[in-house]
Amino acid sequence: MQIRLEKFDHHGGRHRYCVLSLSQTLFGDWCVSQALGPIAAPGGRERRSYFSHHCEALQLFEAARDHHLGRGYVPIPVQLGLL
Repeated sequence: MQIRLEKFDHHGGRHRYCVLSLSQTLFGDWCVSQALGPIAAPGGRERRSYFSHHCEALQLFEAARDHHLGRGYVPIPVQLGLL
């Protein structure tokens, strides 16, 4: 599961993104990855959290999504490339 969120501040000139993903590792654990940073500028960070149960990882994923939506980020549809 993956979602991309973006926030555009035209007056301040700040455009930011957040990519949240929830996936299962090779060893059966669950990973929530959060990549944050400015759009078209250097910088940014990535944070990963690992859980043994899917429900715990899903709670963090949904909490992070709701947090960013509350701060003005909007979901951006991500188009997958053709194989």
